[in-house]
Amino acid sequence: MNDKIEIQVNSEIGKLNGVILHTPGAEIENMTPRNAERALYSDILNLAIASKEYAQMEGVLNKISHTFQVKDLLSETLKNEKVRMNFIQKICQHDKVHHIENYLNTLNAKELADSVIEGVVMKKDNLTRFLDKERYEVRPLHNFFFTRDSAISIGNKVLIARMANQVRVHEALIMETIFNYHPRINAQTINCTDSANLQESITFEGGDILVASGDTLIIGLSGRTTSQGIDRMLECIRSKEIIKHVLIQELPLKPESFIHLDMVFTFLDRDQCMIYEPVVMNTNRFLTIHIELD
Repeated sequence: MNDKIEIQVNSEIGKLNGVILHTPGAEIENMTPRNAERALYSDILNLAIASKEYAQMEGVLNKISHTFQVKDLLSETLKNEKVRMNFIQKICQHDKVHHIENYLNTLNAKELADSVIEGVVMKKDNLTRFLDKERYEVRPLHNFFFTRDSAISIGNKVLIARMANQVRVHEALIMETIFNYHPRINAQTINCTDSANLQESITFEGGDILVASGDTLIIGLSGRTTSQGIDRMLECIRSKEIIKHVLIQELPLKPESFIHLDMVFTFLDRDQCMIYEPVVMNTNRFLTIHIELD
């Protein structure tokens, strides 16, 4: 397949032509009980079981669609030397690890893609690093198999998420790099948080954003997607004139089973959905708000 890959998502329901996946790998094995909580896990994930289940899902998707692996797409993208240098600079700047920039520049495209996803181990080559409790210069992306969180397709645009936790920030950078620079992907990205001066409270993730129809979004107001994040997102979307109606569903902040909208509300068909009734339908303190974009 050498044709250009076009982005066009006007509904959660419809013919599926392509899906971007990330099969769990070494980044999962790099998790320890000590860093599990920081990695946003309540327990250690069994890689063997997770890999088997993910392979089953990929097999089903391949019967009806075409699947793309994040690592493959990133490797192909990073063959562009200018893109690769800019990518390395952004990684090092965010993690404040400029001392490994030369090392990262020695890696080929595949090695670099593997390293930023699986983690770059800290060399204990001086006293300060020897005493440092941190194991990695660049932390593994333990959550990347939740690929919908870091980039959201809306119509023919791709909205780049602003992740709520620092451990996931590189996921959004990787997806933005792929959508902007992969030689086969034709996409227009929207990054409304590409500024060092933004408030930390401005966050939104793809698990809270559902495309109900060509002009309607449903957004979860959650621990990962804040009111400030939604306001910022809607400012960007309004200027693109791609959405007219937005439904905001407030979610409980606890327990963790409510961290994203897609855990309490999921489309099954154009006029059918599966819901968690106590939050979505029953009388409660969680607001449902309609916003019309003009």
